[in-house]
Amino acid sequence: MKKSIRFVSLLLAVLLLLPISMNAAAEKTSGVVRVLLTRLKLTDQVEISLDGSYTLGDLAFQRGSHLTVACLKNELYVYYEGMSVKLGKQLTLVRHEAEDGLENGVRFNGAYELHPGDVKLTAVDGRIRAVLHAPVEEYLLGVVPYEMSDSFPLEALKAQAVAARTYALKRTKSAKDYDVEDNTNDQAYYGVKAQNKNAARAVRETAGQCGFYKGEMADCYYSASNGGQTELASHVWAKDNPGYLIMAEDPYDLQNPESVVKRARLPKELKSNDDLGALKEPILSALSELLESKGYDGDMEQIQVVGIMDAETALPKYHDSPSQIMTLLRLFLTVQARKLAAAEPLDEEEEISIFTVIEDSAPLPTDTPAPSPVPGEKWTAPEVLPEPILVTLELFPTVEQALNLSINSGSNELITVKETSASFNLESRRFGHGVGMSQRGAQCMAGLYRWTYDQILRFYYPGMQLQTVAYTSSLAPKLDARFLATPGPAATPTPRPTVMPVRSTPGPEEYRVKVTNIGENSYLNMRAQPSTQSDVIRLLYYGQELIVTHEDGDWLTVRTDDLNGYVMKEFVRKVE
Repeated sequence: MKKSIRFVSLLLAVLLLLPISMNAAAEKTSGVVRVLLTRLKLTDQVEISLDGSYTLGDLAFQRGSHLTVACLKNELYVYYEGMSVKLGKQLTLVRHEAEDGLENGVRFNGAYELHPGDVKLTAVDGRIRAVLHAPVEEYLLGVVPYEMSDSFPLEALKAQAVAARTYALKRTKSAKDYDVEDNTNDQAYYGVKAQNKNAARAVRETAGQCGFYKGEMADCYYSASNGGQTELASHVWAKDNPGYLIMAEDPYDLQNPESVVKRARLPKELKSNDDLGALKEPILSALSELLESKGYDGDMEQIQVVGIMDAETALPKYHDSPSQIMTLLRLFLTVQARKLAAAEPLDEEEEISIFTVIEDSAPLPTDTPAPSPVPGEKWTAPEVLPEPILVTLELFPTVEQALNLSINSGSNELITVKETSASFNLESRRFGHGVGMSQRGAQCMAGLYRWTYDQILRFYYPGMQLQTVAYTSSLAPKLDARFLATPGPAATPTPRPTVMPVRSTPGPEEYRVKVTNIGENSYLNMRAQPSTQSDVIRLLYYGQELIVTHEDGDWLTVRTDDLNGYVMKEFVRKVE
C-alpha cells in the first residue's frame, strides 16, 4: 500500500510542473469579513485610539482621537474629552476613506497592532464584545504573518494568502453577527503591523485569488504540520471528503527540520526496571497477568525486564484509508521471573509408618491422629524466560502521556518507531488537524525546491482551480476636513469627579497603588467580588490611590478610608 501512495505522490509532483489554471472573475462578494475579536479579552471597558478617519453616528472625530467605551448596567457609554454619550446596547464606529499612505484603523487599549475597518461594539452580559468589519485584503495583513511567519519564503506566503482568503470568504454568509473568530477556531488574526512586509507583498500579489472546485468556493483547510501524511476531513469533522482534500504522503513536511517532532527513547538493554521510565508501571502490570498465566510469579516486585527485543506500532485508527495513525505499541520483552517450585518428596529414611511401636510407659493414642506438617511454598531462582513476552499497550493515551509524546489535544499524532543499535526511538508528529495544506510542507517546497505558490496549492488541493473574485463593498466617503474641525452635536457633559484622599496608613503586609493604566478621562470599576460580572460599588478615576491588602491572580483586594473592594491589577501601579 505504501508503494502505491509513493507512486501517487510522485505523479502529483510531476503534475505540479504544469501551471494551475487561472480563470477570470466568476463570483462577486462584498469582500468584507466580520471578525469576532476574542484575543482582546475585553471586560466592561475599552480604550480606543482612532488612528484613521471615523464617525460615530453624527459625531466625526479627528485622526488620533481617543475614546473610552464603558459598559454600565449592560448599556454602552462613550467618553470623549470630558463628555459622555449614552448609546444603548450597541454602537458602530464607521471608517471613511483617508489620504493615501496614512493609517486608517483603530487600536485597542494602547496596543501597537492596527485593526482596519468598521468596529461594532455590543454590550453582552455586562461586558463589551467587539466585531471588526474588515475588507478581506486588509484582514489578511493581520492573518498571513501569524499563520506563517513573515520570514517564510514568499511563495509559501502567497499560498497561505490564497488559502486564508478562500477560507474567510467561504464563511462570509454566516447567519451569526460574525464570520470568523480571531483564534484557532478559524484563523489567527492579531491586527496589522507595518514591519510584516513579506506577508503584505504576498497578499498584494495574489489579490482576489481564491480556490474553487466544481464552481464553488473551496474549503481551504490548513494546519502547521501534517506529520508526513495529509488527513481526511471525514476523520476530523465527520463530514464528506471533497475531491480536492485527499489523503497522501507528504515528504516535504517530513523533510522540514522545523516540523514539530517529539521523541522518546526505550533502551534495548536494561539494568533495572527503572530504565523503562514512565512505562514501568503499565509494562509490569501487563507482565504480571501474562506471567501468572504461564505459571510464573506475578508479583511485580519479582519481575525484571532484562531487555527489549523489538518494538513496533500497530492497528491503524481508521480502516477506510491507508492512515498512518496507529493505536497500539507492541513490545517484545526479555523477562526474568521465578516459578513456584514443586513440593519436595520426603526422605525415605524419615518415612512415617502407620504401625507405631508404643512403649509401656507411653500413653495410649487418641482416636484422632495429629496432623502432619505442610511444607511451605518455595520459589525457584529467577530465570530468563526462553521466549520473549509480547506486551501490547495503547498508544492513546497510555504511551503518549507517559512518554510526553502529545502534540495536539486530540489523539491524531503519527507515532513511529525507529531502531538504532542501542535503542528503539519513538517519534510523534503532526501539529494540527493535518487536513489540506501543511505550512511546514509549503515552507520546504518554496524554500528548498523553489516551488511556486500555485504548485504548492495544486499539491495540497488537487483539482482545485484559482479564480479572481470581485469585491462590491467600498469605504464611506472621505470626511471634509472643515467638518472634522467643527465640533459635533453637543453631548451630555460629565464633570470629572475629584479623587478621594486615602489618609489611613498601610499595614505590615499592605502597600499603596495608584490608578494609572487608564485614560485620564476614564475610570476603573471597584467591584464587590473579584469578577467582571460582580456589582460595581464605586468608579475610580485616574490618579486615585488605594491600599492593597491581598493579591489573588489578576485581582487585588483594596481599600480606601471608607470602602473595601476589588480591582484588576493591570490598571494600577505600585506607589514607591
